[in-house]
Amino acid sequence: MQEHTFTKKLFNSEIEILVYDLDFAKAKKIVDASYKEALRLQNIFNFYDKKSELSKLNSKRKLKVSDELLFVIKDAISMYDLTLGRYDITLGKQILKRKSGQELSSHNTSVKDMIIDGNKITLNHPDIMIDLGSIAKGYITDKISDFLKSKGITEFLIDSRGDIIVSGKLNHQLGIQHPRDKDKVLCNVNLQDIAIATSGDYNQFYNSYENSHILNAQDIISVSVISPTLTLADVLSTALFVSDESQRKKIISENKHASVILVHKGLKVEYYNNFDKFIVKDGLHN
Repeated sequence: MQEHTFTKKLFNSEIEILVYDLDFAKAKKIVDASYKEALRLQNIFNFYDKKSELSKLNSKRKLKVSDELLFVIKDAISMYDLTLGRYDITLGKQILKRKSGQELSSHNTSVKDMIIDGNKITLNHPDIMIDLGSIAKGYITDKISDFLKSKGITEFLIDSRGDIIVSGKLNHQLGIQHPRDKDKVLCNVNLQDIAIATSGDYNQFYNSYENSHILNAQDIISVSVISPTLTLADVLSTALFVSDESQRKKIISENKHASVILVHKGLKVEYYNNFDKFIVKDGLHN
């Protein structure tokens, strides 16, 4: 079977799109077109681009937003409710402080200080700054996947900096990184026509794992979620990361189309296999 790999700059890094069983010229034309759409969406959601639609909302405080931005914000708000407020997209200022090594200050804001009226969003507190980094990458990658399928490409894999969509009949065995040893594999999973996202305190942190880029972290150091869409996998992995044990179990039980791998601080591993497309080949032994 033919395999073609295309590398594109996206999300301040690179993504890879692997296309199978298709002529190179045709595959390249379609992938290039999908990349243009991905760049358009990135210009909506990029927290660090002052010209993005999200940055305009954060600076102007009141804006009539696109349907795409509205959809993702509403999706994120539903996770705020499910995690009893621990998953909160309005903590952008705190995230900037964490990434620059500053001490985090106390805050009394939440998504409840955001007013949504149709497509008009108002940030009703000066300390609110929306960051959609925990969900936008999954959403944009899903849209790349949808575009490829709409143009007739069915067998492909998209690797968005470790968050992955596989499409088609091919089976892909992928290794999940050990959260404390980058040279080891936590476990292997077999994936077919599904998506996987991982959140961990080892991806981005300042000085120590406790100062991870993920705020409100609890007793988990790594969460991998396998689900039909990368949007769901992306947001669920962060939501589970910031939830306590009882709330995690509630979230997992209410998401029957998601399988989960949790790694605790003591390296205890929990597997929640909610559907048969997820197979753990071997677990953490070392």
